[in-house]
Amino acid sequence: MKDVPVNTWMVVEAADAKLAVVSTHGCQQDAERERDQRNAGLPEKRFNACIAIEAVADRMGQPCR
Repeated sequence: MKDVPVNTWMVVEAADAKLAVVSTHGCQQDAERERDQRNAGLPEKRFNACIAIEAVADRMGQPCR
């Protein structure tokens, strides 16, 4: 997953071995609420709530921003 918002709660849809960001949220509870609403009534859960954490190791050795 490239070009996803970091440190932001998201609802993502998993389809065909790919993830698509459906929405972003300011807190975990809002993301989980939307995930549950989208998954309601589906035979298989397609939506997940998650947060992407910036990989600090990728910045090691680089000057501070």
